[in-house]
Amino acid sequence: MRSYHRLLDRIVAGDANPPAVVEALRLPGIDGWAADGRVWGTWEVDPVVVGPGGVFGGYLAAVADSYSGVCMYTVLEDGQWLATRELTTRFLLPVTGGRVRTESTVVRTEGRRVWVDTVFTTDDGLKVCTAQAVQVVVARKPAAGAPPRPASPALPQVTP
Repeated sequence: MRSYHRLLDRIVAGDANPPAVVEALRLPGIDGWAADGRVWGTWEVDPVVVGPGGVFGGYLAAVADSYSGVCMYTVLEDGQWLATRELTTRFLLPVTGGRVRTESTVVRTEGRRVWVDTVFTTDDGLKVCTAQAVQVVVARKPAAGAPPRPASPALPQVTP
């Protein structure tokens, strides 16, 4: 089992400490993951992120960025790291409170670039927001004593 998969299991079990930024921004965690490139979670809208028109769009974008990054853990090899290169968010309906389900899915890889789609839906099944992130694998650390690996590793191709 990859170390990222073990980390995902710990996140789901509540045994992993979230990064400081996740706590500071009150970002929701995930409820589950699948090795085919998916993570998902359902969370209660925190009233502190709700303005007169609904949840602050930047907050939903931060959730999408967080989920797409965690989604990458399903496909990264040990020692690989990632960076968000681009994030496009589309706000479809206002979110004023209640519960929101968020699911991110790896939809395509091309060399070091990986596209991750994120969908936000309400308990009623209404799609309220979508996002697409382009993630880039930026480094690969060699194992102790191993010869250096190429600086630009390619990920396995993912078919939706």
